[in-house]
Amino acid sequence: MSAVIATIGRVDDSPWNSLEVVKIVIGFLTPLILVGLGFVINRAARRVEDAQWANRKLIEQRLEVYDRMAPGLNDLYCFVVVSGDFRAVTPPKAVELKRKLDKEFHVNKFLFSERFGSSYRGFISLMFDEGGKVATDARICVDAKTQKKEMGADRWDDGWNERFAPSGKRRNRKAIVAAYDIFMKRFAEELGVMPEQEPKPA
Repeated sequence: MSAVIATIGRVDDSPWNSLEVVKIVIGFLTPLILVGLGFVINRAARRVEDAQWANRKLIEQRLEVYDRMAPGLNDLYCFVVVSGDFRAVTPPKAVELKRKLDKEFHVNKFLFSERFGSSYRGFISLMFDEGGKVATDARICVDAKTQKKEMGADRWDDGWNERFAPSGKRRNRKAIVAAYDIFMKRFAEELGVMPEQEPKPA
């Protein structure tokens, strides 16, 4: 019996008891765990950096589109409200501006949200009637007489009257202006220069 007790005592005194084994295992695993955590954190940080870089590039591309579209949009706005340098925009030029804006929009529409596209189409559909005959230009949906009066009879070409939609398809100028404001605010939201607004319930 005394021999067994002596043997147990020697086992307890051994440096390789269970507590020491646990310490060694923890000491071995700790660097591996730290390496693993570092790898995970670095991958997450890289994904964040990649997302930020992609977002910056997207904003840069959207800004380039804005630089190309904004002048034409402003010209159409001035034409409708007969304000500013509106006399520089003749009816044929307004139709040509629409054509260029449509091309710019359709080439780049996938860089923007669907709400952006809806806002643009809403503005253009109020400004122009595209439901005419095949191979004919879109017609302007405001009153030609008002445009002629504001521009001046001496500047007006009566051939321009055909550029305007008939009375049944004319739009309220205030509605066109409101649609323009909605679109330009949406443009600003897409560029990140103003907080995104939730659409109002119908």
